[in-house]
Amino acid sequence: MNVAFLCLGGNIGNRIENMTAAKKAIEAHLGKINKQSGIYETAAWGSDSQNNYLNQVIEIRTKLSATKLLTGLLAIEKKLGRKRDATKNSDRTVDIDILFFNDEIHAGKKMEIPHPRLQERNFVLKPLSEIAGNLKHPILKKTIKTLLKQSKDKLAVKPYDPVKNLRYICIEGNIGSGKSTLALALAKKMNAAFVPEEFEDNLLLPLFYENKKLFAFPLEYSFLIARFKQLQYAFKHEKKLIVSDYSIYKCLWFAKINLTAKDYSLFKEQFKLMLAQLPKPDLIIHLSTTTNNLKQNIKKRGRKYEQSISEDYLNAISARFEKGVNKLKDIKTLNLAVNTYHPKLEKTSIRAINNFIKENFG
Repeated sequence: MNVAFLCLGGNIGNRIENMTAAKKAIEAHLGKINKQSGIYETAAWGSDSQNNYLNQVIEIRTKLSATKLLTGLLAIEKKLGRKRDATKNSDRTVDIDILFFNDEIHAGKKMEIPHPRLQERNFVLKPLSEIAGNLKHPILKKTIKTLLKQSKDKLAVKPYDPVKNLRYICIEGNIGSGKSTLALALAKKMNAAFVPEEFEDNLLLPLFYENKKLFAFPLEYSFLIARFKQLQYAFKHEKKLIVSDYSIYKCLWFAKINLTAKDYSLFKEQFKLMLAQLPKPDLIIHLSTTTNNLKQNIKKRGRKYEQSISEDYLNAISARFEKGVNKLKDIKTLNLAVNTYHPKLEKTSIRAINNFIKENFG
């Protein structure tokens, strides 16, 4: 097997999605990824573009020759929207360079290996040093660590932090799914503002469980107004990332279950007017679990008016939430299925959320 080191980069479009797509295509068609560095962000090198680059170095094992590997990489770039023109160092969706291919030296017009300018670029040397610091350049006879120390490149190369691209994350789920607990833990972990749902202040809620037909519309409309005002206030006054334990969309999902067709039609029109005045969530995390788990959690937290909630009602909510989340095509969603509730659940859930953010936000 041949060993090749590749540098992936891009500065337009969804940079993370483009990079992830490139790596999937490489593994599907060209070779297996053996190692990969962290992702780094830099200003455009050799250009006055204001679009920052993301870069990552990977090591692959491949049966292909260097020439065939290059042909495959160019095809991947084209498929992912790379447009080549005469402008040097122009913006691109994805760029994949061969840095090294075994210890081979190629000096042709169409292919130069090792990459002729890698020793001048910290955005290549830093991630390369992370996974192959002791690798020796076959022409310069120096290790990557040494080349990084001796580099005269002054361009800052910083570990990429995807969280800074986020403004608003929602945790959604059925009654008793644990969304408030997770949202609070996530907000603390991300140093974000926590916006909790203020349902306990709604005096209509206990009345609704006594007489759903009579109180359904005033309850759902009051929740819509309260959630709208709370989120509007948060977006106006909070400058950092916001994590809430609900989304405004749940108003529509509950209304669909609780209201008559006529009332729902009226409610939906009001919902659309308010929705248009709120920023969309960057990410909605949907907690799903079994009805039995929901019943146990509801019983444990001991709210008197919730104890009479039926399994059919909980099942209807779960189905409506799942359908509603799946319809949000323009918002990224992560489904977290919870089989059992245990002390390490928050930690494992937050790890899954962090991994999703790293893979999906650029």
